[in-house]
Formats: sequence, C-alpha cells, structure tokens
Amino acid sequence: MSVETSEVQGVASESATKDGKRAEASETRTFAKTKHEKHEGRVRIAKSAAAWVMAIFYLFPVYWMVCTAFKTQKETFVQPPHLIPQNPTLDSFRVAFSDNFGIWKALGNSAIIAAGCLVLTLLFAIPAAYAIARMRSAVTTGMLILLSVVQLLPAIAISIPMFVLFRQAGMVNTLPSIILADVTGTLPFAIIMLRPFFKQFPKEVEEAARLDGLGIIGTIVRVVIPTIRPGVIMIGSFSFLMTWGEFTFALTLLTKADLQPLTVALNRLIGQYATNWNDLMAVATVIAIPVLILFIALQRYIVAGLAGGATKGVRTRRRGYSAARSGRALPTSLSHSCFSSLTPGL
Repeated sequence: MSVETSEVQGVASESATKDGKRAEASETRTFAKTKHEKHEGRVRIAKSAAAWVMAIFYLFPVYWMVCTAFKTQKETFVQPPHLIPQNPTLDSFRVAFSDNFGIWKALGNSAIIAAGCLVLTLLFAIPAAYAIARMRSAVTTGMLILLSVVQLLPAIAISIPMFVLFRQAGMVNTLPSIILADVTGTLPFAIIMLRPFFKQFPKEVEEAARLDGLGIIGTIVRVVIPTIRPGVIMIGSFSFLMTWGEFTFALTLLTKADLQPLTVALNRLIGQYATNWNDLMAVATVIAIPVLILFIALQRYIVAGLAGGATKGVRTRRRGYSAARSGRALPTSLSHSCFSSLTPGL
C-alpha cells in the first residue's frame, strides 16, 4: 500500500512539475509577445508622428496661401504675421475676379487647354506605349533614351523654336498651338510611364481575345485598357496637372489676354512697383481647387496605379470576354489558361 502511495505521489509530483514548466513557458511566450507588440506599437506611433510632421511641413505653404487670401492688404504686412486672419474678408476674391483681370476667361481657357492636352496625350501615348512594350529590339532602347532626353529639355529652351514654327504656320495666339506645345511635354512622360503597364499585361489574354475575333485596336480598347485602368487614370491625372500649371509656353505663344490661361493671368496681379499679395493668393487658391478636387475624386485609382500597376489585381471584365467565356472561338487550352489564371473568382 505504501509503495502504491509513493508511486501516486511521484506521478503527481512529476505532473505538477510539468504543469509548472508549461505555465512558465506560456508566461515567457506571453511576455515576449507583449513586448513585441509594444515595440510594434511604438514603431507605428513614431511613423505616424513622422508622417504628420512631414504633412504639416508640406501643407503649411498651402495653408498660408489660403490664409493670406482672406486677409486685408494691411494685415498682410503685419509683423509678426498672424497665423489666423483677424478680420476675414472676401474682398480679395471680389477684386481678383472682377473684369479688370479677366480671371474667369482665363479659367475657361485653362480648362480647355488642360482637357485638350489630356485627350491628345492619352490618344497618342496609349498606342505608342503599347507598341514599344511589345517590340523586342534595340530600337526600343533608343526610343526610350530619346524620350528621356526630351523630358530633360527645359521648356524655355524649346519655347522660342516653337514660337517660330507656329508663327510660320499661322497658329500663334490660338488655343490649338498651346495644346500641341503642352503635349510635347506630357507625351514623353505618359509613354514612359504607360509602357510597364502594357509590358506586364499577359500576352495569352491578348491572343485569346484575337482568336475570339478582336483586332489589335479592339483588344487594346476592350481588354487591355479596362484592365490597366488605374494606370491610365494616373497618367491622365498627372498630364492634366502638368498642363494646368504650365506657364512658359502659354506666355510665349499667347500674347492676347483673352486667350491666356490662369498661370499667365496670375502674373497680371504682380505690379511693377508693388504687389497685392492677398489678391494674388486669392487667385492662386482658386487655381489649386480643381487640382484638389481631381486628386480627391481619383485618389483610389492614382494610388492603385502608383503602388501596384498592372502587376496586382489583374482582372478581365465580363463584357470583354462574354464571347470567350461562351467558348465560341477560343481554343480550350487558351480559354482555360486565360480565365483560370486571371479570373478565378468569376
């Protein structure tokens, strides 16, 4: 009896020892996990703080522009300057947008020029980028180098030759001239940026679409572009932004005040001996509003285009492949490989 009791006590003691070790190990893991989570929390807080500091640093000039627009002329030169307008007023906006400066007309000109440049840029950049992406020769490298060199040329270096060219063509002081001039700056940028999107698009999908009866243009329009839509919207947004803020070509090619865009009209508010900074900042604030609205409305596509491009979330649309999914003209191998790899959720 005593032997059995001692064995039971030994087993119980051994079990208690194991339980104690398990509890100790569990506590150690919990402590390590808690310590790691605390470290990650501190890192996140530090990153958030750094991001807020950078955001404030970059956005403060924008705030100062808007703040100055609501100040009076006297308050603009107060020392030390007021971070918040003491007597907010809209007088600067009324003066700036009166008929004396023609800001409303310039706003319409800027919209026409930016929209025209956007359409022409995408119209030429999409087929050009597609062709360069599908070419495999030394010509492709040479074209990319040439496009990069064109990007490096300052606008002031080519504005005078452009003025001579457009004057001989009788296009000086016309909106088409400034649109074409702006396209020379946005088109190389758009081609270089769009090429990776087309290059990373699976060729099997294009082959499947062509076997289904689509031509090259139909494949690009109905299949490729809807798939790389974030990249196209991103390039279009940046092309619009580059044109909206262009100054050199507009000042050189447009000498008539009723044809000049906002960037040149803004220059009219700078006097020879003095400048009304509150009026100037009021117009600058209005110039920035369309850009702000554009990026807020399209931020999802812009971020997707910058972050992922054509390598993430490649999905084909139902309407582009309705015939292919019905199996009318697609070989089994291509149809299976295309839709099993690209549209597993359909």
